[in-house]
This record gives sequence, C-alpha cells and structure tokens, in this order.
Amino acid sequence: MFSQDDLFAQGPPGDSWEVTAARLRVDLLDAIRQGEHGAIPDLDAAIALAQLLHTEFMAFGTGGGERLNDSEVRLALRALRAVTRRLGLPLSVPWQDFTSFKAYWIQHDGYGSWAARREMVGSAFDPLLALLYVRQDEPDLGRVVAVALDALPDSSAIREHLGRLAVSVDADPRLAVAVAKDLVESTAKLVLRESNVPYKKSDDLPALVARAQEALRLHPAGVNDSTDEALALKTILGSLIRLAQGVTELRNKVGVGHGRESVPAWVRPRHARLAAGAASTWCNLMLETLGDPEAPWRRTASAP
Repeated sequence: MFSQDDLFAQGPPGDSWEVTAARLRVDLLDAIRQGEHGAIPDLDAAIALAQLLHTEFMAFGTGGGERLNDSEVRLALRALRAVTRRLGLPLSVPWQDFTSFKAYWIQHDGYGSWAARREMVGSAFDPLLALLYVRQDEPDLGRVVAVALDALPDSSAIREHLGRLAVSVDADPRLAVAVAKDLVESTAKLVLRESNVPYKKSDDLPALVARAQEALRLHPAGVNDSTDEALALKTILGSLIRLAQGVTELRNKVGVGHGRESVPAWVRPRHARLAAGAASTWCNLMLETLGDPEAPWRRTASAP
C-alpha cells in the first residue's frame, strides 16, 4: 500500500560512509494535486499526505527534525487540499507552511508550550485522519467501482457525492440519505448527457431514472420477451427503478431541507447505509453499462 515513505525518493549517494538523503518527490505531488494518480488511489494519497504533514508540523512545533522546507510543505498541503476536495472530505488547517504555523502558535498562546502546539497540530489533522481510516476500513460503503467512474469524462460530481456519503452515514444519517438521492440524480443526468438524450431541469427523479435506463436499454419494457432470461431480467431491472425511487421517497420523508417542522429522530446509520447501498448499486450498473464498448445500447445509438 502507498505510504508517506513513497512520497520520497533517495537522492544521489555520497561516499560509502554517508547516509543517502531522501528528497520529496515534487513531481509526484504535483501530479496528485492535479488529479487522481493512475497508480495511487486518492484515499491512499490522502492518508500518506495527512500522515506526513502531521509528522512534519509536529516535529517543527516541538523538538525539530522536520524533513521538508517551507516550499515543500506548502506543496504537500496544496496536494492534500486537492485530494480531500475530490474525496469530499473536510480539511481545516489555518496555516500554509512552517513560517505561518509559527506565527499562528504565537498568536494563539502556543509560545513556549510544546503541549499547546501538539494540540494545534492534532486539531488540524486528527479529524481528517479519523475519517480517512473509517473509509479505509469500510471500502464498500457507497462504493462505485473504478471501471464505472472511468465511463465518465468528468466523474468529479459522483466522487463528491461518494465522499459526502462516507463521512455522513454515521455522523449525519439524514444528510447521507439526501446525498444518496443526489448521487442517483447526478448519475441519471450524466448518463443522459453522455448518451445524447435531452432532459429538462424540471424533470423529477423518477422520470430521469426511467429515461436513463431506457437510454442504456436497461428498462424492463425493452427486454426481448423471446429469451429464456426475459422474466428474470425484467424483474431485476424493474426492481432497480423501484430501488432508485425508494431512495427518493426516503429522502423526501427524512432528508434534510424542506423546512421541516420536526426532526425524524428514528433515522439511524443503518437506514443511511441502506440508502447509500441502493444508490451505489444503481449507479454502478448504469455507469458500467455506459462505459461498456460492447453494450447493446451502443448498437442502437450508432444505428442510422
């Protein structure tokens, strides 16, 4: 697994008695900042960067021994901000480098106190690391597989919804239900756009879901009745429509917004997981079908 040590490369060796110095892989950090690196998942990159910055700022604020300079730590922090933004995770670090960190601790009663500086570094990075570890331990929560995301020229909207799902299921299950509905809606619109099927802003979610499935020949009405598997396929595809509609209905009942007069206190993380799983199942099938070069919908789309 990718780790913070992989952010460094060994420098040119000196004589046989010298320890080879490690240097920050600036080109790699630039690549991570600009978009998900092909060989390094954003989750792994975020964990490595957060651990590195936690270690570096802790060292600078206490006993010393940091490996980075100001410009390198600024680049690492920019890369972490970019990755957490793609993952939909919060990051709040009120300084930019070692120099501004020192100014920060002087202004916030950290002068002469290693304990205060440790607490500042912990407050900046520990909440993010906790969220990253949860997502690492629960990789299937709200997951859309890479091959499905690759079907889109720009999957940022889907990734943002997935990131919000991961951090809200336990912390705010009602919000997670609302995000699950948004995930379905964004997927339906992207499918329609990529398959050149027009839709209106006024279209409700059931209509978008049905039209998206029709566009990819995944609507039960389009199944050929002459095949042996027709009944099973119709049942499953019909269930998918009802699955997506169920997420919408649950969101309308318990989701945030709508100027509610009371809060539905019965909603638990298990309900949010149900909605997240249902939304992800629908999105996976839609996006994988969209990206499949041999899917039947492509033959229909290319027909004269």
